[in-house]
Amino acid sequence: MARGGRLRGLAPVVFVVALVALLAGCISEPSGGPVISYSMTQGPGGQSQPLPQIIAQPPTAGWTPEQIVTGFLAASASFAGGQRIAREYLTTKENRAWTPNWSAVVYSSGPNVGLAAVTGTGSGQVATVTVGGSVQAFLSGTGGYVAPSAAATGGAPGGPPTFRLEKVGGQWRISKAPPYLVLTSYSFQYDYQLRNLYFFDPTTSDLVPDPVYVPLQATTASLMDGLVYDLIHPPGDWLSRGATSTSFPAKTTTIGDVTLNGGTAAVNLGGAITKVASDKLLQQVSAQLLWTLIGPSGSGPAVQSVELSVNGKPWSPVNSDPNPVQQLPQSKYTPASGSNSLFYYVDSSGDLLSRTSSTAKPVKVAHIGTGYTQIAVSPDEQYVAALKKNGSLFTGRTVGPLVQRAGDGYTSLSWDPADDLWATSGDQIVMLSAAASPSQQAGKPVAISVVNSDRTTQNVGPFTGLRVAPDGVRVAIIVGGNDLDFGAFVPLDNTRPGQAAVEIVLSQFYVSVPSATFTSVTWYGPDNVIALRNPGLEPELTEYPVDGGSSTSIPAQPHTSGITASFGSPLIASLSGGAMAANASLSNSWMTLTGTGISAVYPG
Repeated sequence: MARGGRLRGLAPVVFVVALVALLAGCISEPSGGPVISYSMTQGPGGQSQPLPQIIAQPPTAGWTPEQIVTGFLAASASFAGGQRIAREYLTTKENRAWTPNWSAVVYSSGPNVGLAAVTGTGSGQVATVTVGGSVQAFLSGTGGYVAPSAAATGGAPGGPPTFRLEKVGGQWRISKAPPYLVLTSYSFQYDYQLRNLYFFDPTTSDLVPDPVYVPLQATTASLMDGLVYDLIHPPGDWLSRGATSTSFPAKTTTIGDVTLNGGTAAVNLGGAITKVASDKLLQQVSAQLLWTLIGPSGSGPAVQSVELSVNGKPWSPVNSDPNPVQQLPQSKYTPASGSNSLFYYVDSSGDLLSRTSSTAKPVKVAHIGTGYTQIAVSPDEQYVAALKKNGSLFTGRTVGPLVQRAGDGYTSLSWDPADDLWATSGDQIVMLSAAASPSQQAGKPVAISVVNSDRTTQNVGPFTGLRVAPDGVRVAIIVGGNDLDFGAFVPLDNTRPGQAAVEIVLSQFYVSVPSATFTSVTWYGPDNVIALRNPGLEPELTEYPVDGGSSTSIPAQPHTSGITASFGSPLIASLSGGAMAANASLSNSWMTLTGTGISAVYPG
């Protein structure tokens, strides 16, 4: 599958950028890698990697235009002191004008500083220096990530970055710089951190995390201001093109900076929100602010609560005593975790059984027959889908009976919260409605288009596995056995009956392991999946964050053939010969379960 500018997992690289090593005319570190790596830790106690340090150097007398641009690129990657050292390379006028914020062009190979074109004489000399290389990604001013089109030549927005220089006191200085940073993929990896914005699913029931990048050295005020700006103006990425939405009305503004006092972030909103504010709307806005600003532990300022004001007037939710300071436990809206202690399986007699825990006795739900190799139960536990070895598909109520559906060659199944069934079949992903009977024509499989985030369609597939996220917005997909992709269900306009109402837009994040074979994937909470590779005697289980963060290796039970997970409940492994095993966490030892079962699954 061609990826264009998508992100591939790599081993982490630790380096120190020193200007003295960059004065040969380019600033390329080892090339060919993407922006983000899936660095591996062994279990939850894995040691964090040391961060590299960018050593910014001021310009030296007698430097050529090429050396000035090279030094500026190295120094501008450091956000310390408002990029104080980098600004020494600029003229006084350009120093006032240059405000890249978090905007950046990230190079997978390069950036390569070209030879200067110099015109004029003496103090009137002017130089132009152009930077080239292969562009990996564009980063918006507040963290949104956009990959260049696969059909494009890999250039930066508006053409290659070009610097204009002039003499100041006999020394070259930059009089015009691009309005963005120019970074290598490796310096970007260590200069920026992932943070989640939170938007709503189409039903406005659950929050959905959307990763953006923020500078590690950003000030508290600029970080929080940038995150709030993105909540009001969602970045045009794989999730915000219709898969999710913000509750902030268009043309909402912030009044002053977001401030942090004693762990409470104070946000004062104005503009359009003042005309439509209601308790329900402000509850939604408050939830987005809470989850976005608090963020993961150790990821930035220690925000513990949020105080929301509208046009200077603090807002307190109904029944809050009244208290405008809100914490996560008070949020009415949360990310969907899919937590369920009940799991299902089919025994050798063809009975569909359920258990409320790994130690509970099985309960017979229905007799669905023998010969099935894989099942899926809907999140509301009303429907079941089952595959036979020949790839034929059957669906029905969990109380039975099952009805064969159109099509063949199916390889995996997953339900969404709306009781629609998603399945893989060769080079296709299809959707089927739950309703079907021998006399019904409704619910025929509908093929779903799979596109990159820039809407380009490429040769994708075969699709060998998928699992819909608990929020019903995102999906994890196994492609060709070697790649684990993430996508979003984006609504399509002007569709006719029988046509797909959505397409799957792929994220920039994916995992590729050429020497391994992914066979199953399961969601574990709102923003992580657990994937099984190389089933058999020495299987591998790995937890992957959907935002591209570090992965975690999980001890695997030998002879594991399938895996299912539900946040807060044990992992359940299906083993060869119909045995099952449970693991109460991501690191504990496995416990063999009594009885035999085929395709143990949590609902979803």
